[in-house]
Amino acid sequence: MDYYASRERKVDIAAGFIDNRAPEFHSAFGPGSTLNRETMEYEPDPDATHIADLKETLECHQQVARKYVDFIDDLLKCTWEDVHRELHKAKQAHVLSERRGNRNPIRGVWRALGTTGTILAPGLSAIPDELCVLHGGLAVVFSLARHSELNRYKILSAFERLPNIIEEAQNKSNAFPLDTSNPKTVTLDRAVRGLRMLLVQSLPALINILIPNTFFNTIRSPFRGCKIDRVLEEVSVCAEGVRVAAEALMVDIHVENHSMTKEIHSQLAEMIQQQRVLQMSIEATQSKTHLLNFLMDQLEINPVTGAIAGRDQGDNMTDHGTAPIGYAPSDVLQLINVNHLRVSSDAARVVRAQTTLPQADIERCALAMAAPQVKQLLNSSCGSGIVAIDGHFDRSQIGKISPLSYVCAMLAQAVRSQVQQPSTPTVPLAEKRPQSNNIVLEFYCALHAGTENDDDLAGPQGLMRCLSTQLMLALVANEVIGHNYPLPLPHLRDGEEDRLADRDLTAVCRLFVELAKLVPADAPLYCLIDGWSSYEREEFWQADYDIALDTFREVAATASTSFKLLLTSPTSSRRLKDFLPPSQRVSLRNREASGRDWCGTGRGGLRGLARAATMSQVGGGFGGGYYFDEYDERREDEPGHFRRTSQ
Repeated sequence: MDYYASRERKVDIAAGFIDNRAPEFHSAFGPGSTLNRETMEYEPDPDATHIADLKETLECHQQVARKYVDFIDDLLKCTWEDVHRELHKAKQAHVLSERRGNRNPIRGVWRALGTTGTILAPGLSAIPDELCVLHGGLAVVFSLARHSELNRYKILSAFERLPNIIEEAQNKSNAFPLDTSNPKTVTLDRAVRGLRMLLVQSLPALINILIPNTFFNTIRSPFRGCKIDRVLEEVSVCAEGVRVAAEALMVDIHVENHSMTKEIHSQLAEMIQQQRVLQMSIEATQSKTHLLNFLMDQLEINPVTGAIAGRDQGDNMTDHGTAPIGYAPSDVLQLINVNHLRVSSDAARVVRAQTTLPQADIERCALAMAAPQVKQLLNSSCGSGIVAIDGHFDRSQIGKISPLSYVCAMLAQAVRSQVQQPSTPTVPLAEKRPQSNNIVLEFYCALHAGTENDDDLAGPQGLMRCLSTQLMLALVANEVIGHNYPLPLPHLRDGEEDRLADRDLTAVCRLFVELAKLVPADAPLYCLIDGWSSYEREEFWQADYDIALDTFREVAATASTSFKLLLTSPTSSRRLKDFLPPSQRVSLRNREASGRDWCGTGRGGLRGLARAATMSQVGGGFGGGYYFDEYDERREDEPGHFRRTSQ
């Protein structure tokens, strides 16, 4: 900024010397010229001659018609105050003439041309203030109009607004800067220059014509009335060209502004949409966090001293015994042939589906985890147990992932989040390392309910292979077994490995039972299986279904630790009634808020906890009175028991 200001000051000093002092030294500097600051070159000033003529006319008028110049002694020193004063006098003379009834038939024509003043506005607003000689010219014109009743109305119609327009010249001209890259600004600049030249040329002639009758003027200009009309018509035509050019430029500016406004609105709409997506993501994250905290509160896992007791290979050899040469965990995992990443990808898929699930249904399923049977199962101080939850959702309204699936995924995360630090007073706080005491297995049957040709994890055999893989990896991760040492599993011989490679369900189930026996007694084994009813297809997996259930029953009876199995079904399991007693089954029913309503009791109010856990945006609470009831034979015979629509 300082550089440009300094440069402009130097240009002003040089230009001032050339314009004012240089003609004193040489006549070559005398001809009128103007400095073009864009090109830094002097250009001939076409208005210089006409401005000189206007000055000469004013000086002559000052001498010849002195009585009509009674408002100032020197017309070349005329100011805007003088111009406005003469305009006011001319208007008063016109009003008095109209009151006296002096009318001229020609005035009717000029009344129709009264808009000439508005036509001149765009062009005259660009006339620079440097042409101060126009002050005197306009003042003389208005003074002569005051003394000329015949031409007064014509002059006022055409030039009445000129003083105010020219006064605002500098401000308005800045709105139309010359831009050589824009042809319309060039056209406007050319039209303005033409109008300026025409005004400077026309004012001397107009002044001479308007001087009251003298013998000299009568002989020299016998048809001066026609000349007045011609001069005013030329000015009007030129001003109209300036107006058209200015409007064309303004149209371009409006179109550009409109285009920019639309683009800004589009960008704002995109930003708002991104903010909405971000807000939804934040709300979903908060919902997951609150649901996780709620489920962890329901677990009530009792603290135990120490982490999972790691066992070295010597202990495993002594306690369990094995053949001198056996299979390492990596060998068994290769035989089972299950990609462990599929388990985590299934869980991630279920969690991502949260935004597509009804929030009220998530609340309903979250409350199921607070049912007495489920809470007792999840309590680490209790022993082994199996509980089934039936959601009673409408089969036609749900897909592979139900609200129960999402709650199961969050429950698995909550159980894994339960940590225990050593409580020995001699252990410094900085040395305490949280470790999980829980082993969590999870599987989503509905995601693997196709034929075996489409999915190698389909059916009960895929379920048991996946659970065995997860359990094997958990034992290795917790250093219960060594990853490079033979497994303490004596039954892995006599062709058992071939049956595992052939995906024989009985062999896989035997492996799962033996692995469960290796889990330390202080590490509860949680098994969460969602969508269990998807495997109740008699034409495919009836026999495998029964084998898997018998395996779970055997693990619960023989495992070295507490085995906690939670089976969930989005609809209703038809075959679990022969496997589990009613006291081990929970049903989500939509009943009226009456009878055994225990949902509002407990720490902080269970219903409020569930609402806070899922960040529901639905007002009015649960509005349906959802219950978790034990099964009995009478309820299973109720009509519509297996097709409950989510409310």
